[in-house]
Amino acid sequence: MKHVFNLVIFSMLLLVVTVACESDGFDSDASVPKIIDATGKASCPSSHPYEACGACWVDANQAQSGGCNDTGGNNGGGDNGGGDNGGDQNNNCPSSHPYSACGQCWTDANQAQAGGCNEDGNGGGDNGGGNGDGNGDGGTPCGEFNYDPNNTACVTVVANGSGCMNSDGLFVSSKGVVSNPCNTKEAVLDIERNLGVNIDDQFIAQSGYQGNVPSINPTMTKSDFLIYMKALFINININGKTGDQFATEFADLLDTNNDGILTRNEASQAKGSDPRQVLNLEPIFTINGGLATDDVLAYVGLYLGDGALDKYAGDLPQIVQDNMANFTRTWQPGVNAASKRYDSNN
Repeated sequence: MKHVFNLVIFSMLLLVVTVACESDGFDSDASVPKIIDATGKASCPSSHPYEACGACWVDANQAQSGGCNDTGGNNGGGDNGGGDNGGDQNNNCPSSHPYSACGQCWTDANQAQAGGCNEDGNGGGDNGGGNGDGNGDGGTPCGEFNYDPNNTACVTVVANGSGCMNSDGLFVSSKGVVSNPCNTKEAVLDIERNLGVNIDDQFIAQSGYQGNVPSINPTMTKSDFLIYMKALFINININGKTGDQFATEFADLLDTNNDGILTRNEASQAKGSDPRQVLNLEPIFTINGGLATDDVLAYVGLYLGDGALDKYAGDLPQIVQDNMANFTRTWQPGVNAASKRYDSNN
């Protein structure tokens, strides 16, 4: 009898272990981890909005097939899919992009605004109210700034003539595109998240700067910088020299003290040693030379120029722009801010 009792207890324990394994032993390769947003909150990305078993999935079916049996999944990617975002939820938009505005589907109102869409989400038209007069009667809050894409009237001309500052204190390009500081910060965070590199936190916090350049000296490891540069130079091959080779050589030239750490000051000194400030990238940046070199450095804090990071990619060759659009959002002067230049599925 005692033997039978022990056998029953053992069977029950085995069952508990089996159930626990079914709940926790899911296929992690099928899921993605949460991401940290600009406020420091962890949430699922729009590509994998279903949260279950502490990970992010495309939907409940993928979670189930991956071995996750948690039925308490949150479909909507954190706060992005809730009913309080002001959007029209009675639409044909997918759960990953439930906010309908300007004839497109967005994660939420903030993403729509960052993309240049000022519709209220219910088909009510432009709610920006901006008329270019700079009276603060339009636009949306963005940190310390008010972002109004219609406020293109110049107040202060930028010294190098590349644009001007409007009454909201935001940079306006020579083609009339207003810089969006919130989108700028997201562009930097895109690089960090999508490429898995570490960008200086102090630079990220101030990356939406306008006008005056912050007096900081951001740093980045050469190994992380190489990941970024190689991603920019994919499919480049000039006389048998690959993009990877150009990237490696460029990183070595910037690392003047060979300590494996790049800084803004160090990069400026290295570029300054070349009259054109192009170093080894002349075959790639044949048109805008040193300006283009500054542009690629600006996105990771190794170059700080006049405000408005979102204008910098305009000096890059098309192939580099296309590569950049695969892992970070950006638009160039003369290109409408609503134009999609970022693949959120990547």
